[in-house]
Amino acid sequence: SAKGLTSGYLPLGATIFSEQIWEVISEEGHGRCFAHGFTYSGHPVACAAALKNLEIMAREQLLENVINLQPYFHEKLNTLADLPIVGDIRGQGVMWCVEFVANKDTYELFPEAMDIGKQISNHADANGLIVRPIVHLNVMSPPLTLNKADIDFIVDTLRLSIEATLVDLKEQGYHYE
Repeated sequence: SAKGLTSGYLPLGATIFSEQIWEVISEEGHGRCFAHGFTYSGHPVACAAALKNLEIMAREQLLENVINLQPYFHEKLNTLADLPIVGDIRGQGVMWCVEFVANKDTYELFPEAMDIGKQISNHADANGLIVRPIVHLNVMSPPLTLNKADIDFIVDTLRLSIEATLVDLKEQGYHYE
């Protein structure tokens, strides 16, 4: 829960745990304690940034925006399922991942050395879309302020990038199923 506290403007993190875990930690008579901290824990400047950031997020209703856009983003991303190398689309809120497979029937992955996610992200970069490639995945974490037009751009650009990669794969002599 670090980046969300300050939107990355200053480093600050938090440890969150359930009441059930707290009961075990704080159980009387067993000498348990929760010793946790670092040199700059609770730094006042980072905490002030977090408080202001959380205030802005509430005022701008960013959580509500994410909740409202999640079904649309999911629906739009699912339109990519017709592409022959899209194996899975998963995520929540506005953080989503597209997984690429060499065989949709068996979910066989591309060889790691191909770095298919990077091949696709290179095309996406050239078209103005930043996605995070992780071997056979493209992960998207757009800003919480996005809107439906932004989602349309993301999905349309990702489709073009996957299609361009399909052309590259054919030119490389690689056959996918």
